[in-house]
Amino acid sequence: MAITFLSLVYILILGWVSLRAFRLTRNYLEARKLGLPIIVIPVSKEDRWWIIIWGKFAWIQQIPILGYWLPYSHHAWSLHERHRPHLKHGDAFVIVSPTANELVINDPQVGMEIQAQYKSWYKPNTLYDVFDIFGPCMITANGEDWQRHRRIVNPAFREQNHRLVWEESLRQTRQMLDVIGRRLPSASLTLLNVRNNAALIAMHVLSGAGFGHGHDFEGGLQHVPAGHTRSLADTLLYLLNNLLYFIVFMYWGWLGYLGPGKYKEVMGVAAEFRHYMKEVIAYNRATTQGGGGGGGQNADIVSALVEADEAAKREEKTFGIAGGRPIHLTDEELFGNLFLFNMAGYETTANAITYTIPYLAANRAVQDWVGQEIDGVFNTHETLKYEEVFPLLVRVLAVMYETLRLWGPATDVARWASSNDETLRINGEKKVIPKRMYVSTNFYGIHSDPRWWGEDSLQWRPQRWIQVDPKTGKESIAPPPKGAAYLAWSAGPRVCPGRKFSQVEFVAVISTILRKYRLDPMIIEGKTSTKEEARDALIREIDGSGYVVTPRFRNPENAGVVFVGR
Repeated sequence: MAITFLSLVYILILGWVSLRAFRLTRNYLEARKLGLPIIVIPVSKEDRWWIIIWGKFAWIQQIPILGYWLPYSHHAWSLHERHRPHLKHGDAFVIVSPTANELVINDPQVGMEIQAQYKSWYKPNTLYDVFDIFGPCMITANGEDWQRHRRIVNPAFREQNHRLVWEESLRQTRQMLDVIGRRLPSASLTLLNVRNNAALIAMHVLSGAGFGHGHDFEGGLQHVPAGHTRSLADTLLYLLNNLLYFIVFMYWGWLGYLGPGKYKEVMGVAAEFRHYMKEVIAYNRATTQGGGGGGGQNADIVSALVEADEAAKREEKTFGIAGGRPIHLTDEELFGNLFLFNMAGYETTANAITYTIPYLAANRAVQDWVGQEIDGVFNTHETLKYEEVFPLLVRVLAVMYETLRLWGPATDVARWASSNDETLRINGEKKVIPKRMYVSTNFYGIHSDPRWWGEDSLQWRPQRWIQVDPKTGKESIAPPPKGAAYLAWSAGPRVCPGRKFSQVEFVAVISTILRKYRLDPMIIEGKTSTKEEARDALIREIDGSGYVVTPRFRNPENAGVVFVGR
């Protein structure tokens, strides 16, 4: 009996290996037709099980010759490799695995072409459907369906909302600094504390400017409305900090048996968030239909989203549904987009703030340069109105651009041909890209290649983003260097609709901090003994970042920042 069982196991394993070997060979032969360099890997990011256990096999990389493939099997391999593989393989190469072929592009112009031609290059459902956990959303939609989402979504990000983001960001940051101020003359925060504070600010801004639920920085998570078990901010914070668990349990529910406690907790919080979305949409829909919320009176995202959706429904009733296709969004699609806004807004802004604070602490010259602008603006504007102040804080915005150039939320973005084979000009030659081959634009490579960004391409230098009008002396954000591309918020028609939302929040937070404090590297007993060592620890922690949903410090307790009152 034992022999029979072992034989069955052996046959199953042999069959699985044989099938993968066949698919790998088939994909390799397909890739060869492109005439581009090829990297062969036995497993890839398409193998979801591999993502979970990848870290256990890091030792493979140390094997001479044979271990070359391991980094390319990780879903964020370019986080550390950046442009370097292209020095060997050129601006385009193919990663071949048993599950799929992936054409990796490091040419800014080709990357921009792909981003611009949204009708020809779709986002692959095999990669992006994981974001539909609450319902179909803008990031996963393609073609006409994406246009339908965009029509409803874009009006939500308007100047009225940006003003609310500005005011809420100022309020949250001042409250955070009040907490820090109780430890004057200085307060020391590890990078873990920095991350937690940035996350809390981002979450409260999203709660207020997104849903109309205002919370104070201190104690806001504990304020639970009637009929709920958690506050909205706490619900969102938990979901986004446990996003991988949530995705795994949503798509592979049987894994819940391996951790029933965690499964119950995660799915319970997800149900709580859905409850909040149903409530706020129902409330705004009733208000809009009753005539109390129309005309853009409410500034939060949900109000604007529901307002645009109800307007689409009225248009359908008046003019009919062209081609049998509705133009409004279903409730599930509204849920999906609301979760997307919160996930993208939280990860982008919280991460930008988290990485900028240690960068500033490690670069006093940049800090003084930015502080000079902040002091000049704040000293001449007592009320700090959004319309008057935000446009003047150009250097602060340049800091955000530079941080996201090096540590943007997405390492790459994949597309594939929408229906037929497509043609791209690569290295001066036309290449026919077969349908359903992934074409990934290497954001981290394009953002760090010294051919466009100079020999200091891997250094954090916000001044590179400033241009000065020779006639007026006025500073403004400079475009990327000639031949380069900047893709922190993507580009083309599918550029992130929340781009300015995140910019306004970031500028408000950083300018408020630097108005009141100077940032120094933190000396940690037993780990660093001088300010120079503390500075090196900050840079080492930044450069050694890992990747979950976005970049993350691996050991944030090993370095920190001192907030020194001015």
